[in-house]
Amino acid sequence: MNGKVLHWSYRDFRQMPEELRACCDQVEEVYLKENFIPSVPAWFCEEMSGLKFVCLAGNLIVDVPEQISLLKHLESLNLSQNLIEALPKSIGKLRNMCSLKLSENKLTRLPKEIGALENLEILEVSKNRFSELPVELSNCHKLKELILDDNYLLCRIPTKLFTIPQLTYVSAERCNLVLLPFVVNTTTLEHVRVFNNYTLTHYPIALEKFMQPSYESFTAVEPKRIPKNCFYQRVSCDAIAQNLIFPIELTTILDRRNATNAPSSLVEMCLRSCNCCNNNAVWSDSWLPDNLSRRLRNGPVALCGSIPCSKEVFSECFLGLVKRRKQSRLVVLSVLFCSKLCADLWFRYNCDIYEELNWVLV
Repeated sequence: MNGKVLHWSYRDFRQMPEELRACCDQVEEVYLKENFIPSVPAWFCEEMSGLKFVCLAGNLIVDVPEQISLLKHLESLNLSQNLIEALPKSIGKLRNMCSLKLSENKLTRLPKEIGALENLEILEVSKNRFSELPVELSNCHKLKELILDDNYLLCRIPTKLFTIPQLTYVSAERCNLVLLPFVVNTTTLEHVRVFNNYTLTHYPIALEKFMQPSYESFTAVEPKRIPKNCFYQRVSCDAIAQNLIFPIELTTILDRRNATNAPSSLVEMCLRSCNCCNNNAVWSDSWLPDNLSRRLRNGPVALCGSIPCSKEVFSECFLGLVKRRKQSRLVVLSVLFCSKLCADLWFRYNCDIYEELNWVLV
């Protein structure tokens, strides 16, 4: 033991060492990496409540006890390279948590209570079995790094996660992403890595600045990898062989070249108005239909691509498909607008940069 730090990694422990109990009031950091510990006993959480840093990576841990919430001073928890299949809801009570590392486990979901980790800055969950992520994670307003690589069942990341106010780095390489978000936090976001997702068919123009240097890295889509249980809208584009995939929430997708500038529906206007209230309590109550409250919890699909407008797009949009004129390789970029007027204005001012592509709904 060095001061308040205990290094007991690589010692072939077959269970949590009872010797820890003798120094429970002195230790703040515990390193038990690469042992054979099968579980975290309740006494560890109850008697070591002063811990700030715990590293249990590379063990054989299957379950995390509910008592984990007793480690109320915990700032960093590393449980990577274990056999964990689920996290307890009590994980959300670790309000001082800044770093949570869970890579290389057998997790299929994160509890929605993880959204209560108000000080969380780093979340690593690579090489698990996620098919979805809780939208409540967007409540972690201090989150800066989100690492999701090698979750081969993950087909979509909630759009609201890309609007976290301090987010700087997102990596979701080698997943099975079908869709990318149309709304991103351009103020702080510096790196978005989504390469080797062979089910992607287009790239929202909001993410273009992160993609442009690596256009040559894009690989042709593999339609057979698109999950059958993933619901989406499909668009056929003359420029490419495969259909393009869009969120199922977009129930009305219009082409500016053959549609009138009709007003938004009452449902769309209602969703925009409720979203402006920014009060979760309003739509968590039962007075709103479930399909509407769910839309509000998940947030808008996009913001209007015409920057002076930037109205929320929930279920109705005018779609533009383009490619860069001076780019040798065809990469389809997509942009959504709230009205025909906004779409026409955008194309008028960007016609020298982008070439508009023909498309039809399938």
